[in-house]
Amino acid sequence: MISEELKHIYNNHLVSSRKAKSEPFKIKKDFSNLDDDKIPYLEKLERFFHSYPNINQEDFFMAPHKVYPDADHYSLDFYTGQRAIKCYTQYMKMLDVQDPDSDDSLSRLQNSLKFIFGFCREKGLTLKDYGVYMEESIPVMVKHLKEHKINFYTIHALTLASPKIESRILDFMFSDFFGTFQKTKNKFFASKKMKEFSKQAKIKIENKLNG
Repeated sequence: MISEELKHIYNNHLVSSRKAKSEPFKIKKDFSNLDDDKIPYLEKLERFFHSYPNINQEDFFMAPHKVYPDADHYSLDFYTGQRAIKCYTQYMKMLDVQDPDSDDSLSRLQNSLKFIFGFCREKGLTLKDYGVYMEESIPVMVKHLKEHKINFYTIHALTLASPKIESRILDFMFSDFFGTFQKTKNKFFASKKMKEFSKQAKIKIENKLNG
C-alpha cells in the first residue's frame, strides 16, 4: 500500500502527460496493480518536492512536454534526473513571456491575484504597501516572484514599480530580470483581455482590502 502523497504525485504525472497530448484523463484510484518498479521513482520525487516545496508539480511534469513536444511520453524515471530540472527551468522562462491574453496566462494571473489578496489581508497591507513590503531585507514581491507565487504580468497588472533592490542581487536571483520585466511590460500594455481584466480586478482587490 502506497501513501496518499505518492498517489498524488503519480496522478499529477498521469494528468500532465494526458493534458500535454490533449487526451482525456481519469484520476487513478486503485493502486493495487501499480508496478513495484515505479515506487522508488515516486519516493525519490516525493523527497525532491519536499526539498523544493515551491515547485508546482503539474508544471514540473508538464515542462518537458512543452520544451521538447515531439517526444511521446516521459516516464517517472525521467523526472528524477537533471534533464527534468533543466526542462522545468526553461518552461518557467517560457511562461514568463507567454501571450498575456492566452487562457493559461489569464488563469495564472487570477491565481496570483488571489494569492496577493490573501497575503495582504493576512499582513494588513494595501496593494501599495505590498509593492514595498520587505521580508528578510528583500522586497516580498521579489520573493514571491522567485517562488512562482506571482509572475511578471502580476506586477504589471497591479501597476507596481520595479523592485527597489540592488541589481547584483536581482541578477543572482533571476536571469535577465530587467530584460524580462520590460518585455512583459510591453506585452501587457499591448494586450486586450489581460489589461482590461487587470483593471477591474485591481479595483475589486483594493476595495476589499480598504473596506
